[in-house]
Formats: sequence, structure tokens, C-alpha cells
Amino acid sequence: MFLNFLQQYNLTKDQIHAAKKLEDFIYDYLDFLIIQGSAGTGKTFLISQYVRYLFEKGKSFVILAPTGRAAKILHEKSGFETKTIHSEIYSFSHEKVDLESEIIKVYFCLKKPQRDNTIFIVDESSMISDNKQSDEELVFGSGKLLSDFIEYVKSGENNKIIFFGDEYQLPPTNSAFSPALDVKTLQENFHLKGEKIFLNEVVRQRTQSKILNNANTIKKHIDDENYLTLKFEYDGDEFVKTHDFIKEYNYSNPGEDIIIVSTNKKALEYNMEIRKKLGFQSQIEVGDILLNTKNVYCKDKVVFNGEFFKVEKVINYEGKDAFVGRKKYVLEFYDLELKNINSGEIIESKVFLNSLFSETADIDSDLKKALFSFCIDDMHKKTGLSQKSITQNLSKYLQDNPYLNALHVKYGYAITAHKSQGGEWDRAFIDPYYYNSTKTKEYFRWLYTSITRAKKKVYIKDLPIKIFSFNKLKIQNDFTLREKINISYNLNFNNEMLRELYTAFESIISKHSFNVLGIEHLQYQEVYYIKSGNHYLKVQLYYDKNYEPTSLKILETTNNEQALKMLSIINSEVQNSNNFNIDKNNKINSISISRCMKKTLENECVKIYIDGSYDESTKKIGAGFVVVKESNEEKIETYWRGFSNPEHVKHRNVAGEIYAALLAFEYAKNENLKCIEINYDYEGIEKWALGLWKTNTSLTKLYKEKYDYYSTFFRIKFNKVKAHTGEKYNEIADNLAKKAVNEEKYHVKYEIDL
Repeated sequence: MFLNFLQQYNLTKDQIHAAKKLEDFIYDYLDFLIIQGSAGTGKTFLISQYVRYLFEKGKSFVILAPTGRAAKILHEKSGFETKTIHSEIYSFSHEKVDLESEIIKVYFCLKKPQRDNTIFIVDESSMISDNKQSDEELVFGSGKLLSDFIEYVKSGENNKIIFFGDEYQLPPTNSAFSPALDVKTLQENFHLKGEKIFLNEVVRQRTQSKILNNANTIKKHIDDENYLTLKFEYDGDEFVKTHDFIKEYNYSNPGEDIIIVSTNKKALEYNMEIRKKLGFQSQIEVGDILLNTKNVYCKDKVVFNGEFFKVEKVINYEGKDAFVGRKKYVLEFYDLELKNINSGEIIESKVFLNSLFSETADIDSDLKKALFSFCIDDMHKKTGLSQKSITQNLSKYLQDNPYLNALHVKYGYAITAHKSQGGEWDRAFIDPYYYNSTKTKEYFRWLYTSITRAKKKVYIKDLPIKIFSFNKLKIQNDFTLREKINISYNLNFNNEMLRELYTAFESIISKHSFNVLGIEHLQYQEVYYIKSGNHYLKVQLYYDKNYEPTSLKILETTNNEQALKMLSIINSEVQNSNNFNIDKNNKINSISISRCMKKTLENECVKIYIDGSYDESTKKIGAGFVVVKESNEEKIETYWRGFSNPEHVKHRNVAGEIYAALLAFEYAKNENLKCIEINYDYEGIEKWALGLWKTNTSLTKLYKEKYDYYSTFFRIKFNKVKAHTGEKYNEIADNLAKKAVNEEKYHVKYEIDL
């Protein structure tokens, strides 16, 4: 019995149940068993012990993982050979030229049945996709990995599958869920019989782990579908909040730590910073860590997307000219000696340098065409054959072409969470900025995946999810009865924090038929105008500099019962959630509020006035801004810059307004400002930023994306000023924008990337 085999270990109840199921699975009629185990529940321990048990019993088994890195980790922990799924089920078939796409496709077919009476054990099954991969240059089977794997397994006699995985991690790209961990998918799509069991209890040795405690906090939010708030526990030792983790990175052993981000663009920024700290000046140097980003078949070997390499030797550099139409491209290649970090294998390969600096997952289509065109021309020069002859026999001439089969790489110090899956590092550095909404299951799974890559320590920046715990709130129970209340119907917000504060408050009262009609924004306070039935209330909510609510008072009501009902609701919420503190003496604790007021000058926003211009004759866009730093408005800084961007000239002055705002944001970030007030005369600057207008163009989408990014570093307030009314600083900004289109010389402290 497997359970007897484990008798020396102190198992959790979930592990005991799983051990019994794993024993039964050897002999029962089921085709598959899914074991869902979140971080710290002993999933890998069960795999390693189970394969030892099967080995002792003489049962045939195969251990598989979706990636080489995951396979290596499981091999180290189990002591048995672990292979990638691809290497187990596919073999090289043939090559075919796709003239339309101007690429060579290499095809791999399913291997013939090789195993019978075998249990296939698959780890990290959340990563297995069943979406057809049609755009890859290496085509594996049908393009649907899960379908091919099941077909391969069932082609043998009496084979079974155990899928181990964690469905709280990110699903495969372009999938909403992990099909290999879904019983319904396996039963209905593949006509298999099986069941799913769960490991939920954290093993005793790891119950004090802050990493796992925080991972379980995320897990609970996902289970509860609560994506509004999230609060981590920090200890300064295992789970550390930091504003600058670049200085904590292990520069003596590059690649031992990992930085995890949400976009390739963000990864490139961190990679460049790390390389600068390492003292690297050339584009590639000995000791560099590289991440392969494209499956490549060369010299009878597949190098998979996601494999890490260390540069052992720089052999040669080449720069080659290529053309797409009349447009010239410079294609850059390095010949390198590389060490596979997972396997230790040394290979020599060309690396396509242009891929290093791409801000997307892949190079763009024009660059692909340029590479293909160059390879055709290169073979023409080397063979002396006509290009027509080469084209007719492309597979023959290009299958071993070192340029076409060069590795496409990115630096491997900072990577996206998807690229990190299946791997683990002693220390993980998490930048939680996200390119999409953070109030989604997608983001919480992204965050869960990221922090569980760390074995020993997590460094993490401030979460972009703002928490309103209400744990400082004092409530005053008296109020004034009015026959009529003057209602403000404004529901606009001058920053996202106040919107989130409103959302948190409204979520409490709306369940009891109280609806917010409008809001008045005052200094360190929000006044909510609320309706319930035919009655109205005016409620005052104070907050501190961190936007945490500090006190609440019903200022006015048209009905005593409704006011008492609201206070009862909030009081009940306090008792149930322990989120509020009732002031039993019915007095507003205004000490913290008055302190905040006294610190107004200390915490007030730096005012920045922006404006844009456009010159039709030169197609030039101008941006100018004025920084007013002192409260007496006597000290100012002025900046201006011209732009020639064909993509944005159609927006004329509006482009200049947006560029000016972006320059101001970049200035504030580099100057470490805590809050800025953007004074503008074109309302789109505020409307697009806050999502009140749709972003229908590439420029407005860029602006919204940049605003979301910068707002994670500092507060951004907006204030509309009337144009050309003699407002001193607005007029200066206007003149600076005009100066930017009329002069060649610009003056900005920090440049922006458009």
C-alpha cells in the first residue's frame, strides 16, 4: 500500500486521501486522475514518493513536464528521469516552405505507440494548452498539445494519466482555464473516465511561510471572487515590501534571482538597468543571461521557447543589410557559446540580436520578412544559383541556414510571469504593475503565479490594488433632520483613489437599498449624497493622506429612520468584519484630520501647467509645460519639446497636449514627486486618463496606458483652466508649446518613449 510506504512521514489529511486514491488508481478502471494542489500543499512530495513506490513495485511510469526547467526541478526532487511532453510524444517529420508567410515551417509528428501498461505522470499541468498553435514556425502534431498527448497515451494498451497542477496559476496563453485540470473537458472532449481530488492543507513544515500565507490569501480572494481589495503580510525577512529592489538584486551571481513583470516592455526596462549595474556595455557579453523566446530546430535538435542560457563565449559579430521593399533593415547576429542553465549542455549558435530589444513577445512581421529575404539572398551568393532556383528548393537550401535558425532571445534577468511558469528561484522580485485591470481573476492569478516562483524570499513593490480597510474609522451617531437636501449629482472623480474609496463604501450600503446619487470632493473628505426610497441623506467621510477612511458622520437626513438604518448597517458591518471602530462617545475624532490639514503644504500637489501646439506647414507637434514648485508660486521650471511623428500628426494640437502630459508624468517620476496637479485646457487630458472617454485611437490608447503606469508612482490630480483667458502659467505653457514647433533646440529634463 502506498500509504504504508509513507508511514514515516507526518501527512496532512489531504495527502492521506490522495495517497489512497493514488494506490487505487494503479488498479481501477479510471483513465485519468487530476490532483489539484496549490502552493505548499505537498504536491511535489507526493509525486516524488509515488514514483519511488511504483519503481519498487515494478510498475511502468513516465514523468513529464511542459518545460525543460520544470522537468529539471522535478528530476532533482524525484531522482528519476523527467522529460518534456514534447520530447516524449513528437518526432521530426518534414519541413515545408510557406511562401505566403515567407517562413519555413518544420513539422513534427506523433511518435508511434511506444509504451503499454504505463502511468504517465505530468507535473505543472496548468500550463498544457489545447488551443491550436497555428502561427509557430515549428508545428507539433495537430498544434493542440493536450489532444496530441492524450492520443499518444491512448494509442498504447492500458495506459493511464495523472495530471498534477495548480489551477490558481495562470492558464495557458489565450485560454480562460487550464483544460488538463478540468474534469469536464477530459470527459466530454476526450471520452475519458476520471476524477479530481484536492490538496488544500498546507504541510506543517511550511505553515509559517509568509510566501505561502500570502499566496493563500490570493487563493481565498479568487475562491470568494473578491477582486476589489488585497492586503499582504510583510515581515522584512521572507516577504519584503520595497520601492527599489534593483539594489537588492544578487549581482555576484546573475540569474540566481528573477524579476517578474507583466509586460515585455517592462522586462526590457529592468533588464537594461540590471546590465548597467553589472557594468555590461556591449549588447552581449560573457556572463549575460539570455532567454530563448522561439522554438528553433537546428542540427537535429529543438531549442524550446523558455529555455535559459548563460553566455560562455562571444565568438563573432555580424551586421547584415536586408530590404523589405525600399526599407532597409540592419540585421545583427552574434555567434555565441551558450550553456543551457537547466541541462548544463554547451551549444554553439547564432543569436538574432534584433530580438533582444523588442518590446513585444516576438519581432514584428516586417523584420521577419527582412530576415527571410536576407537568407534567400545569402544562399544565392553562396551557391551561385538563381533566386528562382533557390525558391523552388527552399527547404533544401534553408533547413540548415544558421541565420534563419538563429536563436531569438531576450535578456533573462527580468521576465514575464508566463515565462516564469514551471520555474522556481530562491528569490523573486515582483513588480505588480499590470497592463490591464487589477480587479480581475486574471490579475490575481498573475500575482499568485509570480510570488510562488520564490522558494525563500519575495521582494515586491506596492500593489496597484488600493486597500480600504476602514480600520481607523470613527462614527458619530448624531445628525440633523431637514425637510429638503440640496443634492449634487456629480459622479466624476479627479483621481482613481477616490473612485476606489467610493466603490468600497458603496459596496457596503448598496446591498441595503442605499444608492449614491452624487459626490462632492473636498479636502481630505468626500460628501456623498444618498437616496433610499423617497428619502435622502448627506454623509461626510474623512480620509487621510493614504486615502484610508478616518471618520464618518451623517450631516443631514430627510428621515430619522433611514439615518438610523444606515448607522445600523455600518455598525453591523463593523461587528461582522471587524473593519470599523465605533466611537462609543459619539464624538468625531478629528485629531488626525486636523493634523492632515496642518500638513497640507507638506503634502500638497506640485502644480504643472501643460499645453500643446501644431504647425501644419512643418507637420511638427509641440509640447510645453510649466512646473510650479513653491506654494507662493514664485519658483517655476519651464520645459518644451518638438516632435515629428507621422502616426500622430492627424491629431494636431491634441497630440501636443498629450505629449506635454506625458513629459510632465515622466518629470514627476524621475523627480520622485508624490503628487502632481495637471492644469490643462483640453478636457480630453482628464477624460481619457480616467476612462470617462473611450480611447479609440492608438494615441489615446497609448496615453491611457501611460497614465495607468505613471499613476502607480504618484498621485495625479486634474484641474481644467480656460484657454487664453490670461491665466499666467497656462499662457506660459502655451508659448512654450509654440516655441517647440518653431525652434530646433529643445529643453526637457527627461525624455519620453513613444
